[in-house]
Parts: sequence; C-alpha cells; structure tokens
Amino acid sequence: MGRVPGSKNNAKKNKQFKKASKTWCRARDLDQIQDDLEVEKETGKNIYFEVDDDLPGSGQFYCVYCARHFADLSTLTRHKDTKAHKRRLKDVKQDKYSQDIADFGAGKTKEVLPTVGHRE
Repeated sequence: MGRVPGSKNNAKKNKQFKKASKTWCRARDLDQIQDDLEVEKETGKNIYFEVDDDLPGSGQFYCVYCARHFADLSTLTRHKDTKAHKRRLKDVKQDKYSQDIADFGAGKTKEVLPTVGHRE
C-alpha cells in the first residue's frame, strides 16, 4: 500500500509554522541599520557587543552594514571584499525611507493652499 498523497508534510497547512519558518532568520532591515549608523555617528563609538559564547567569534567581529557576526577578523576582512557587502553598503547609503515618501507613492499628496488675501 502506498502513502496518501499530501500527508508527507502536514506543516504546509500550519500557518504558524509558515510564519515561523519565514521570520526566524530574517536579516535586519535597512532603516534599522541606518538608525544604528546614526547612533554611531552621534556618539563617536562603534557598536560593541558583550562577550557572548552563543554568537560566532563571541560577538566581537561584527559587520554593521550587513548586521552579521563573524568567527574571526580574517573572515570579517574577507567579507568586506564580497559583492554582497558592497551591495549592502550601496543600499544603506541611500536616503532613509520615510512616511512622506510612502504617502507620495500611494498618491496621497499634501496640497499647499495659497493664503487668502484681501482685495481692494
């Protein structure tokens, strides 16, 4: 006797499983990275992580632009030469996405009405 079709993976119907599988390893968004860079610029200090054995390299080798931890310094320097890192640098340098831009894209423009003057 064969298997019943579709019974191999019942997780396809489970919506909670779908959501968890999509978001468990999600990278940080560009606006979050831009906020981190603004904080670095204001304070004049780089982002520092406490020593954490759960992170690669104990959390000491971190690429701010890609929001990734690396095992050692040589891996981090090799990463900075990759195409993915250079693409991420280019994306982060763009203007920050704001609510005004989203409203304009949706067709919600803000009208500036002229002031009403007195006629004589």
